[in-house]
Amino acid sequence: MGLRASDIELVALAGTRAFARDWMNRLVTDDAYIRSYYGVSLDGPTRGLERRARKLGAKLGLSASAAGKHALSGAERLRLVTDHLGIGRERVVSLDHHTCHAAAAYFGAPFSGAPALVLTNDNSGDGLCATASTAHDATLERREAAPSAPGSLGSFYSIVTLLLGMKPGEHEYKVMGLAPYAAARGAERAAAALGAVFALDPGPPSRFAWMRRGARYRQLLDTTLGLRFDAIAGGAQSVLEDALLRWTRLMHERYGGDRLALGGGVFMNVKANMLIAEEPWLRELFVFPSCGDESNAIGAAYLGHALLCERAGLPVKLRPFGPAYLGPGLESADVERLIRQRDLATRYRVSEPTAIEETIAELLVSDGVVARVAGRMEFGARALGNRSILANPGDHRVVPLINRMIKNRDFWMPFAPTILAERQHEYLINPKGFASPYMMLAFETNPKRRDDIVAAVHPHDGTARAHILEESWNPGYHRVIREFERRTGIGAVLNTSYNLHGEPLVNSAEDAIDTFERSGLPHLALDRWLISKK
Repeated sequence: MGLRASDIELVALAGTRAFARDWMNRLVTDDAYIRSYYGVSLDGPTRGLERRARKLGAKLGLSASAAGKHALSGAERLRLVTDHLGIGRERVVSLDHHTCHAAAAYFGAPFSGAPALVLTNDNSGDGLCATASTAHDATLERREAAPSAPGSLGSFYSIVTLLLGMKPGEHEYKVMGLAPYAAARGAERAAAALGAVFALDPGPPSRFAWMRRGARYRQLLDTTLGLRFDAIAGGAQSVLEDALLRWTRLMHERYGGDRLALGGGVFMNVKANMLIAEEPWLRELFVFPSCGDESNAIGAAYLGHALLCERAGLPVKLRPFGPAYLGPGLESADVERLIRQRDLATRYRVSEPTAIEETIAELLVSDGVVARVAGRMEFGARALGNRSILANPGDHRVVPLINRMIKNRDFWMPFAPTILAERQHEYLINPKGFASPYMMLAFETNPKRRDDIVAAVHPHDGTARAHILEESWNPGYHRVIREFERRTGIGAVLNTSYNLHGEPLVNSAEDAIDTFERSGLPHLALDRWLISKK
């Protein structure tokens, strides 16, 4: 980009605390350490004493709160930034973790500065797990905060994820997807058992808390003994939904507002968001896209811009987040060069259709599955059409087909639809007309047209994590679906991320071709070229 140190007015760091990279990596990749960190053991008296001693040492500043956990000092963190960028310390500010979540949620919302209630909820950040703020124009005022030490909804759900044999901090969405498969009676038993261990304390101030002393993993293990795995998932989802909904209502009762902006990783739970959306007092709702900690850089940028404006005596003008296509784009000349360099035409059918969107629509009707890589990559965890695998949503056979070809998803995980905004009410029950441009809400589906999108609906509860697409946000992708509708009468497609199971979303043309060659996908629409296996 050619950016020089002299071009940088301010560096805004999200969070006042930072942990060493090697510890963060270990917490994600080292299975033995993950088990130790979450207390996966029989936890006898000696082990319990060791844990309490470590917590006391951390409180007094004498030791780390967990074995191997190492926080960077403020000076060390600052030096890493200033040395890398070649700027002075006076140009760097550190901003509170949950303030960044709140800033992204409110300033990113299309509320045009109107008053709103802003809620954040996550595992933990700078010692907190939840906050409630009120906001208007460029002002954000925190009203209440919940410490993470007594417990958090995020940590509760993560430990349940681990209990079910999945990876905490990554596979919580699988627990949410599994929950509807539980029989009602089993889910109720599990919810009652889990609710006796973890619950919302209404306060004030409100907080989320473990109700008993002792190792938290062991508590969940003991209380769910003899319950089926799907019942545990259903019970955990019920506990999370109940606590989050009750907390949201309390914050509304205390601080008012009929507009709501949400941020923090717990709000990645689209089923809970669906229940919040149904609250009768709520008029407008915005859930920040991919609202885990990856979004805090955006909140920090909003706050940093506001700080610079205030220093300069200028009015603070903050634009809504808008379309999430913020990543690298594709250059047609580079794509063509890559196709020639790799000699793809000798192994595949390579063509340059005059109307690539119509060709994709034709293939969705005939072959059922096409990967589409076009324009700029999406920000965050959701594929929104530019790095997507698309399929005919009316054909339930595409679900096992996609899983065999590329995704290898767990059998209970549903796919999701992209629906034309002008057709949403034909497929979704959305009486308030809430926008869903980032797949951050689930919806009940219209029984009359559910069969048209059956492959993109949860098979056990009939809900859909819908991407509602406005034409102005992605004209090319909108054209694909419109052409598909012209041929089938269905104004939607199945949309799932283009990646092999366990790998990140494809980014570049090279990624797209590599993934195509390593998968069973029949077609790749890459920029304006179509690559098909013979």
